Amino acid sequence: MKPAHRPFLPLILAAFAVLALSYSLVTRLKYGPDEPAHFIYIRSLATELAPPPISHTITPDENSIPSHEGHQPPLYYALMAVAFALVHWAGASDDTIWRVLRLLDIPIGLLWIGSAYALTREYFEREQHALAATAFVALIPTSSYMAGVINNEMLISLLFTCAMLPILRYFRTGSIAGRSAAFLGALIGLAALTKAQGLLLVPIFLTAAFLGLRRRRYANWLDTLRSVAVVLGIAVAVSGWWFARSWLLYGTPMPHSLNVPILTEGLVDVVVMPGTCLLVAVISTGAAYCYFWVPYWILWPFVHNMRPLIAVMSSLTLLVLIGLVARVRRGGVDTGSLVFLLLAPVTVYLTWLRYALFVDRWANLQGRLFLCVAAVVGIVWVLGLDGLATSDRARKIGAAVGFAFMLLANVGVIACAVTLYRS
Repeated sequence: MKPAHRPFLPLILAAFAVLALSYSLVTRLKYGPDEPAHFIYIRSLATELAPPPISHTITPDENSIPSHEGHQPPLYYALMAVAFALVHWAGASDDTIWRVLRLLDIPIGLLWIGSAYALTREYFEREQHALAATAFVALIPTSSYMAGVINNEMLISLLFTCAMLPILRYFRTGSIAGRSAAFLGALIGLAALTKAQGLLLVPIFLTAAFLGLRRRRYANWLDTLRSVAVVLGIAVAVSGWWFARSWLLYGTPMPHSLNVPILTEGLVDVVVMPGTCLLVAVISTGAAYCYFWVPYWILWPFVHNMRPLIAVMSSLTLLVLIGLVARVRRGGVDTGSLVFLLLAPVTVYLTWLRYALFVDRWANLQGRLFLCVAAVVGIVWVLGLDGLATSDRARKIGAAVGFAFMLLANVGVIACAVTLYRS
């Protein structure tokens, strides 16, 4: 690492921590997205040593025994339950416990930003590009906001991003050592125990294994088979018990709490009204994309129409994609690894779309589900903006302006939160 760049990663982490702490302090207790439902789950594990019953309606406050987050895997809640039990044993009030649990999310978020740096550094040859992508991820307002409230997004984002690092290396080299395979299997298992999204790492890993085997013209296929067996075997050993439990209790390995689909007739609607379904999918995608960038529920009382924001972010994204094409044509880009990395956000998107259309329409508001692939988004944006710049000077000016704008966006969201929760 070049000496000139050493201070920047700590600065990025410090900025993220300050923003997350600010969001934690200005957001009224119990008003984070689904925060009461997450709190019920943590409290149930801490006091009853068992997950709460699944509520099939929204649980808007903590005065409930069931939780609509009760279908979630337990790892995040179990970790927080330890802190809950210790603080509760010390005689703290529920509000104090709530604050402590919020604060504990921040170091998890910092580890996630560190893992984003590790993944982007693995992809990029130039240190400054990795730092730019990491700063991009850290300064997305939704990133630091979600690190300041109680939820399992930071832990799944950390584990998902950590797992993508050895998967990317496996894709590039076509081989993985025994210890690395065991470590990857544990990461996938822990990710699956945090959120069902973690299971998406399995097809991504299998794709890497297949493509590596194909590049070698199917030589040493037995080594590939052994690696796959180790990774999947350990992943199942770590997390399989939870899905077996869910199957025994609910008749399915992945039960749902809410069932309010956009397409009430399921695939019948797709066949009968394909045009309408496509329009609904586009509108839903726009809403989720907006919520990926900013916690729009805070802005809603002040900016009722999200269409301008969607239009701006869509236009910027299109511009970035044009720049990405120019950057790829210029040469010096590992296009194969980039296409492979893009498999992660595409897989997350398709899974989210199926969930929104056929299970829960409120997933339209859950752009935060894409934070687990924010590092890949950061890589795309850095490459795209690099492709639009014509000189090093233009790149430096563009980066400075862009990061200043993102900081101001965070300040604006914080100001809206202060106004909203004081009213």
